[in-house]
Order: sequence, then structure tokens, then C-alpha cells
Amino acid sequence: MGHPVRRQLGLGLAVTALLSLGGAGGSSGQTTITVTADPQAPGKTSSDHASETRSTSLNAFIDELTALSNQLDDWFDEDHDPTKEDLAKLRSSLPKKWTIQTDDGSFIISNAPLDQALEAGKTEEAEAWVDHVLGEANRYARSHGHPYANARQQLEMILGTAEFSDVHSPSSWDLFRQRLAAWLARMLGRLFGGIARYPIAGDILFWAILLLAVSLLARWLFRFLVARDRVEALTEQQIVVANRTWQEWIRQAKQAAARQDFREAVHSAYWAGIARLEDLAVLPKDRTKTPREYLWVMSTVSLNELAARPLTYSVPLEELTARLERVWYANRVAKADDFEDTLRQLKALGCQLE
Repeated sequence: MGHPVRRQLGLGLAVTALLSLGGAGGSSGQTTITVTADPQAPGKTSSDHASETRSTSLNAFIDELTALSNQLDDWFDEDHDPTKEDLAKLRSSLPKKWTIQTDDGSFIISNAPLDQALEAGKTEEAEAWVDHVLGEANRYARSHGHPYANARQQLEMILGTAEFSDVHSPSSWDLFRQRLAAWLARMLGRLFGGIARYPIAGDILFWAILLLAVSLLARWLFRFLVARDRVEALTEQQIVVANRTWQEWIRQAKQAAARQDFREAVHSAYWAGIARLEDLAVLPKDRTKTPREYLWVMSTVSLNELAARPLTYSVPLEELTARLERVWYANRVAKADDFEDTLRQLKALGCQLE
């Protein structure tokens, strides 16, 4: 016997050991799947078994066993005992043998255990045999699969993560910049390469570049110093802002409350309090500040200013600010009680409401 035949027999013994079934379905007996190497070339079968042998690939064999297992399992799930006609029809649809074409060669698997179980009406044993063969076939397929079959898919998954979101092929602008940089490098290489042959010209170019750099630095420093002197020469001017008085703000707040616009009423009452504190020189007359900045100014006064300033100003201002933020900025519904509370805070600041 030649070497190819010995190789096929060796593979047949390996697959026989792989697909052996012991105690299938919990029975005490032992069922063995008969697997032999096909002595003919892959894809060819003997003429004696042309009608009884089905030649198929490993994946197609797995799909066929999966469909057969599902059919047997459906009979149990539906609590339906198959009739003799159902079993006979199933037996007639199956070959006596399967010829499995693999990369290791061609192998024949006998259907005798399954056919005998179906003939005897032992569907549980038939399903156990199918499930076991299916499991062994899947393990054989996984162990003999190509190690790089899903390499591209895994690479795409890795490159799809967040750390590679900026990785992409060069754009047209990137290619243009690369070509421009390469062109400039070639031009500079030619320039300085030629100067190397003329030492005197090289020295002249070096000192010219150095003088240009020093001139640019001196010009920038001169403009910086002149601009700073111009800013320091500007006299401080007091910020003059045309504002309403606190009495006008209170009048506007009452008008808004009269037309049931309590949101505007709370807003106007807040600015009446700010105008009152500005008149008392408690706050600076600077309407560019935010409500929170006004509170910060109140909390950062010196000890002398704090001694000369009533402590009761901070609490009303905090209440006015909190209510303004809820009603004006958070867009909460303003009610008459909110306006009445702002009026009480204005009284605490010394505003005459009548």
C-alpha cells in the first residue's frame, strides 16, 4: 500500500477517535460512529453506493445535522409522537452513508445507528446520536479552521474603537503638504549643498540670516514696549452707566405685578435692590457684573469696610439673588408670594415701597 493510502487511513483513525460516541442519551451501551477514509479521490464515490452515499462538505454536513436535530427536537417540544409514516419519510430522506470532503481528505460516515433507532421508533436515541455527531463535527471544524479566517473582521473591530478614531488614510490636503515639504527640502538641500563648495558665501548667508532674526526680534520687542506704555498712559475713567433709580425699578415691578407678570416683577425688584446698594456705595456702579459676582463682592470686603457696613445687607441680597435665579434663569413659575417676599427683602435694604 502506498504512502497516500496510509495517510488516509491514519486520518480516518484520527476522525474515528474524534467522533466516537460513548453512552449517548444516558444509555448504558456504547455506540460508535464508523468513519473510514475514502479510498477514491475526494468528491468521487463507488458506483455500488451511488444511490446510498451522499457526498457533501463538512459545513453542509453540519447544516444537515442541525436541521435534523431541530426536527427531532420539535417532536418533543410539541409533545407529538411521530407516526410510522413520519419516521419512514425521515429515513428515506437520509443516505446510508455520508462522504465528508475535508482538507485532510475524504471520509465516509455510516448512518446505520441512526437508521436503526428510527426504524425501532426510538426517537430519543436518534436525537442523542445526531446531537453527539453534530457536536463532534463542530469541534472538528473549529480545531481545523483557518487561524486567520476572521482576521480582517477582528482588525476592523480593533480599528473601530475610540483610540483609533483619528486614524485614516491621508487626505488630498495631507498629500499636498507632504509634497510641498518634500519640494522645500529638496530646494534647501540644493541651496546649502551648493554653498558648501563656497565657504565665503556660506559665511555671508549665515550672518545675513542671523541679522534678520535679531532685527525681527528687536522690532517685536519695541512694539510691545510702546503698546504697554500707551496703555499705562491712559487715565482711569469711572464707568458711567445710565441706569434707573431704585424707585423706578420698584415702580416697574409693581406695574408688572398688577398685570400678573410676577416673573418680570421679581426681576425688576432684584435690580431695585442692586440700585439701592449702589446708592449706599455698598456695591460698585457696574452693571456688567452677574448676580453671583455681586454676592462675591459683598463677601470680599475688607475689615474696615465690613465694620462700616451693616451686616443686614448680605442676607437680603442673597435671598433676592436666589429667587431671581429660580424664577428668571431656571424658568420656574413665579407667583404672588414670590413677589411679596422680594418686597420684604427690599424693605430690609431700606427701600421705601409707598
